[in-house]
Amino acid sequence: MPVKSRDYAAASVGEIAGLLALAIVLVVACGCTPQAQQFVDKIRVESTEKCNEGNQAACHTIVQALSDTKVAIESTAPLETQTPACNAGKQDACQQLAVLHGELSSWCSMGNGQACAAVNTGPWPAKWDEPALIDAAKLTCLSGHFKPDSSTCQALQMM
Repeated sequence: MPVKSRDYAAASVGEIAGLLALAIVLVVACGCTPQAQQFVDKIRVESTEKCNEGNQAACHTIVQALSDTKVAIESTAPLETQTPACNAGKQDACQQLAVLHGELSSWCSMGNGQACAAVNTGPWPAKWDEPALIDAAKLTCLSGHFKPDSSTCQALQMM
């Protein structure tokens, strides 16, 4: 067999074996775990690693699969600045926190341990009427005071 043909044959067998291995991995991955959950697991591992390395933004990251194909990522970082603002009477801050609390509470009820920890530890405002603040946030999003692509308005669309 000429060298050129032998190299071609070896490459073809290697490519076929590679494609077959990839197909098996994809079938196993798709058959066992929804794509969204795989992505959630990956982001959670990465954010935990980054948090352990001192990246505070990663420490505040909470990820939730909303369906087999939809994933939401939320940050609890605003708690540190918005809670004092809400306690001082700033309504926008209270509305944003109420939506965040409602969203995280929902995720907690779906078994998201990170969301449960955030809901249980806060810091959340001292006194508030969460349902009324969520309703006010909806109106604020509709009026354009909160930008439609803000995390508050996007969370309201999914709640």
